[in-house]
Amino acid sequence: MNNIVYKILLTTSGTGSRLKELTKSTNKALVPINGRPTIEYIFDSYPEDAHFVITLGYLGDQVREYLLQNHPDKNFEFVNVDPFEGDGSCLLYSMKCAKDALQCPFIFHACDTIIVEPVPEPTEDWVAGFVVEPSGIDISQYRSHEVKDNYVVKVQDKGAEKFHSIHIGMTGIKDYDRFWQTVDELYNSDPNNQALGDVPVIEKMIEKGTKWKWVPFKTWLDTGNLEAIKSTDIYFKSR
Repeated sequence: MNNIVYKILLTTSGTGSRLKELTKSTNKALVPINGRPTIEYIFDSYPEDAHFVITLGYLGDQVREYLLQNHPDKNFEFVNVDPFEGDGSCLLYSMKCAKDALQCPFIFHACDTIIVEPVPEPTEDWVAGFVVEPSGIDISQYRSHEVKDNYVVKVQDKGAEKFHSIHIGMTGIKDYDRFWQTVDELYNSDPNNQALGDVPVIEKMIEKGTKWKWVPFKTWLDTGNLEAIKSTDIYFKSR
């Protein structure tokens, strides 16, 4: 695969409300797992010279200070998100705020997703999925993929009985112009819909003919809720 210039988008702007007490005074990207902040495991997936675009909102100064102090040599570009909660806020809005910084191919990597396998560059549009049912995690709380000929043809609602992989919040975007056009279209049509995120963009682009390559992963470590973060902590303690 040829090397290309690309960036990685990490959205740390949300409140992480599903982690309850863990995020009352700590940003969700900094919640410790086996003694390391969650975001450190994400950095492990990318080259040392990778360029990260970080959205800041809830406890944003905490994230900025930690990153600049502990990673002075990394390439960070910070984007402030306001509002980061309440009317007008959603994952899609946080992504939209980073539009100007991402006028190039990029990878969206949800900050509650950890993987340990190689991440492909965005030399084509792709969607990552988890192909093995996670032990002890309620599958019904996750969206899933229907796949045909190694392309994602549908992102199914939560609780689907048949699926090829779980949607884990990692997407490679080569056609960034079409991606941002779709983001603007969806957000502007319903700016107070707090459920908007990466999935509606993928769905709308599929409708318009974009082919999303399926990138399956055999290991996925979720940190988005209390049950999952406990399982992830156990996983790293056992390594």
